[in-house]
Amino acid sequence: MERDLGIDWLKAFAIVLVVIGHAIQYSLAVDYDDNLLFRLIYSFHMPLFFFISGYLAYTSNKQGYLWKQIRLLVVPFVVWLLLYSLYYRRYDLQQGNWAIMPDYYLRVLRFPGSGGLWFLWALFLIDIVHYWLSKTSHFYLFSILLLVVFYVAAPFFAQVNYYGVGTFRLYYPYFLLGYFFRQRQMIEKVKLPVILLLSIAWIVSECAWHRTGDVNAFGLNINHDADSVYAQCVRLLTPVPALILFFKLSRRFQFNSKAVQWLSMNTLAIYASHFIWIYCFTDMLCKTGLARTGFEMTLVFIVTCLFTWLTILLIRKSSFLRRLLFGR
Repeated sequence: MERDLGIDWLKAFAIVLVVIGHAIQYSLAVDYDDNLLFRLIYSFHMPLFFFISGYLAYTSNKQGYLWKQIRLLVVPFVVWLLLYSLYYRRYDLQQGNWAIMPDYYLRVLRFPGSGGLWFLWALFLIDIVHYWLSKTSHFYLFSILLLVVFYVAAPFFAQVNYYGVGTFRLYYPYFLLGYFFRQRQMIEKVKLPVILLLSIAWIVSECAWHRTGDVNAFGLNINHDADSVYAQCVRLLTPVPALILFFKLSRRFQFNSKAVQWLSMNTLAIYASHFIWIYCFTDMLCKTGLARTGFEMTLVFIVTCLFTWLTILLIRKSSFLRRLLFGR
């Protein structure tokens, strides 16, 4: 099957946004949610990854698929959890308090975003659900019903958010959208009038979107606190115009670039290994007493990219480490 170069550009774009977003987040430490670039990136960059995953999943549901996803996603998730725990809990471990580690691992397994590479676990859960539901004759119906059940149950049962199920319900819609676009070849139907409407919708929804706090109700008498139905709808729908627009734009990037192809082929490796350098350099930044300006954030981004690249090159010299840490 011929390689889709547009997808390479889209994956490269998405992983660069991930590193930029984390450079801003950990450089600022506080008030990063009020940074306009951070808000823009975080409003759609992870949904974009799930959209791409759904788009690519349309032709990948073959024999051995689940075992392949375990090697690609679950094994790196567990190994990096063990490695990063040594950094996250370093002060406890320096005091010889190893007894806390089992509870720490259980907490991260219950809430993967609290110390693990949550994207890997969320994508694995989505892959499992997609694999089994796609074997039915009512794939979309069952998928939507499952999402409705989780969304309705979430306010009443905290357990619905355990073990990555909370991120599943947040991101499975974007995976479904990518799958649907591939199956129905929808991108060819997105013409100029639709592009203009999507652009307006994206701008308006971005004005309302907020990652954790109250969303903007544009002066309307709507309950719009962080957990209201309105706020959840804003967060769910805001990425959609961006996903379609960037995917449409990627269709024009059908030319090869070694740098882009390397980024595309190493998205998991970059995602997994860049955190330690972000933490190290932002920690060094804190000790300098420098103001958190755009220059410092840019410096963190550049240095992180450089050291992440070197880390990946070193790990890839060992086929064992490559498979263990990067899944392939």
